[in-house]
Amino acid sequence: MKPLWTWVPLLLLCLAPGAGHGAEGADERVRLLTAHVDIAVTYQPADETNKLGIVVRDDDQGQTYQSNEVSLVAVEAARLTLPAGTIFGDEGDPLWVLPQALNPEVLYVGLSGEALFPGPFAGTVELRLVELRGPGHLFLWQAGAFGEFDLRMDTTDGVSPADHVPVAVGGHAHYNWGFTTNGVFEVVLQAFGQRAGVATNDFSLPTALRFEVEPLPPEPDSPFRQWQRVQWPDSEDPAVIGPDADPDHDTVVNAVEYALGLDPKTSSRDGLPVARATGTPPRATLQFTTPVTATDVEFVCWRAFTLPAASWDRLPGPQVAPGLPDDDDRVLLFDGGPIESSRPLFLRLEIHLK
Repeated sequence: MKPLWTWVPLLLLCLAPGAGHGAEGADERVRLLTAHVDIAVTYQPADETNKLGIVVRDDDQGQTYQSNEVSLVAVEAARLTLPAGTIFGDEGDPLWVLPQALNPEVLYVGLSGEALFPGPFAGTVELRLVELRGPGHLFLWQAGAFGEFDLRMDTTDGVSPADHVPVAVGGHAHYNWGFTTNGVFEVVLQAFGQRAGVATNDFSLPTALRFEVEPLPPEPDSPFRQWQRVQWPDSEDPAVIGPDADPDHDTVVNAVEYALGLDPKTSSRDGLPVARATGTPPRATLQFTTPVTATDVEFVCWRAFTLPAASWDRLPGPQVAPGLPDDDDRVLLFDGGPIESSRPLFLRLEIHLK
């Protein structure tokens, strides 16, 4: 009798890049430490929605970066100790400052409208702070000749429309950037400006600029790294503890053992995902268990009707299997759809370790 359906248990391990510092993490960035850098507003006339953009320009190297390609670093030399009587904190408090005056030991960050031309825009455009993510607060100001402060952004009272700064069309200016503690900050800015003859503002997408204020705190171990330490407390050998290693020689690599809550030191294939036909009319389901602590794992399931497949369709999910509560594990399932007697059905499970 011809089988109603067929399951091919393909476990494909996909290792994502290691997470970097900060909320957005997981990307490779150029770190700028002492360059002359401008946060530049650009004009994008071909974009129907966002006529303005925000990029980072390394003036020393003549290189332009998108915001997710670069980190602006406040090295430890940027750390100051506050005197009495400032608006930035109490006497003796630290403040990391990227100054408005050139100091070759620290990053020199300006705001540029040099890519904007008179004609489309007149006067100024505006950069607004729409969000600050990080462990402390941000100040943005210019210091005057007689000790006064022209404070443009101050997040100690939250983020509001008052936190904005003008950017001259065709011009550029420098400000002091002050951070109240070390760590990773994401300064989310949005540009607004009005073109001649247009009744409404043009704007950019909210753009997150990453500032790394040194010293950076140590990055916490990922859940997978913690699992490695528990399993092999006395080993750092990647041939033993690595995600693609198979020290128990059961053809199930460590990352899969971890994601499915298996024992990486016992040769066994018990506990691998189980495919079933459930319900009437029957539907294909793929069910498996994963520890609740494995928060750095993503499961993706694909379906095809031939092998080799011309294309695979990604299935929604996974869903938490009903009626199977557990404090330590979750039972997940993918619904592969109805089973037809006229053709086989193939499921492929990918395990992404982030």
